[in-house]
Amino acid sequence: MKKAILGLLSVGAAASALAQGTVQFENAAGTGAITLDAAVGVSGFSYAAPGSYTVALLYAPSASLVPQGSLTQIATYSPSAAAGDGPGYFYGPVVTTPGGTGGTQMAFEIEAWTGNFANYAAAVAGGAHVGQSAEFLNGTGTVTPPGPVANLSGTGGSWNGNLVMVAVPEPGTLALGGLGAAALLFFRRRK
Repeated sequence: MKKAILGLLSVGAAASALAQGTVQFENAAGTGAITLDAAVGVSGFSYAAPGSYTVALLYAPSASLVPQGSLTQIATYSPSAAAGDGPGYFYGPVVTTPGGTGGTQMAFEIEAWTGNFANYAAAVAGGAHVGQSAEFLNGTGTVTPPGPVANLSGTGGSWNGNLVMVAVPEPGTLALGGLGAAALLFFRRRK
C-alpha cells in the first residue's frame, strides 16, 4: 500500500513539473544594459557596477497584461564581477514559474535597485536607485524534458534588456517642490 501511494506521489510530482514553465533569466553583454541616471545610448551614460544592484523577475500566469498589483516576484539575482559579468549586466539561471504551463505566454516585468533591500518597494522607501521595465509578454519553455526557454532580454518578448535606475527623491525634496508649486499658484492667483 505504501509503495502504491509513493508511486502515485512520484507520478503527480512529475506531472506537475511538466505543467510548469521556465524562463531564462538573463541580460548578458550585448543584449542590454542597466545604467544609472541616464538613458541608454546617450553619450556619457554609466553602467551599474557589478555587485551594486539587484534585479528581480516578476510574473503573472496570464496571456495578457495585468494590473501592477497582480505581478509576483519569483526570482532575484545580484550580479558580481566574480561571476564574470561585466558592468551593467546580469546573467542568471533558468527560473521555473510557480504556475501556468510550459510553452505559453505569460506577463513579466523586471525591477532593479541598488543597496541591500529585499524588494523594489523597500528600495523605494529607502531612497535607493530604482528602475523597472514595462510589463511585457514572454513565452515559457518546459521543465521536463528540457525544451527551449525564453530569453527575457528580447528574443522571445518585448523587453530589450535595457533598464535605467534613477535616484528616488527624498521626501523632504518632494515637500519643498510641492511648497514651491503652491507658492507659485498662490501668487499667480493674486495677480
